[in-house]
Amino acid sequence: MKKIILLLAILMFIAGCASTDVVKREAQSSFEAVLAVDTVNTSIKDGFAHIIVADGYHFELSLNPQSTNEDVIMGVMAMPFLDAGLDITKLPSNMRIKDDMLLITFDGIKGAMTYDAKGQMNSLLTNNRTLLGYHAELDHFGIALGDHKFEWAKNMATNDKDVVFILSASVLRAAGVNVEAVNGWVFKTMDGMDLLLKPIDLK
Repeated sequence: MKKIILLLAILMFIAGCASTDVVKREAQSSFEAVLAVDTVNTSIKDGFAHIIVADGYHFELSLNPQSTNEDVIMGVMAMPFLDAGLDITKLPSNMRIKDDMLLITFDGIKGAMTYDAKGQMNSLLTNNRTLLGYHAELDHFGIALGDHKFEWAKNMATNDKDVVFILSASVLRAAGVNVEAVNGWVFKTMDGMDLLLKPIDLK
């Protein structure tokens, strides 16, 4: 009986690992599809892979996470938040204004140094599995970056929200933002959390 229970436990563990691998592989392949879109621009500069998904909206990955305390940077247009009352002196340490952008940074990524956006995202997903999730409501994969998230469509052909920047409305509210009045962003409560969503259709 004990052997049967042990065998079942082993099989369940193997099945769980296989399921995890499928999620990771699908997340990687769907992100590669995002990078392949003509309007998405990538470049390497100052040790980061820069991914510009639309004017004023970018996602950056450090090519060598061990060398910096800003392993991932999300950048979004700052003006909608400033117009909605943002007090930059109340932003937490992982958020700042630079030029016309609001930058959101995340530290703690594991992974080896790579040389382009595709390689670095694959490294991130492989070595930081706990950050990867699947958002069934939007049919998205996503990376949890502390209080915030970056998501992309599992299948862009059937999804009009190819990429979504997700910011914690609670964090921004504490910094003076009227979170229901941020132009171009959708305020929504999901799983008990107040969020601001910026969906982008790449097609």
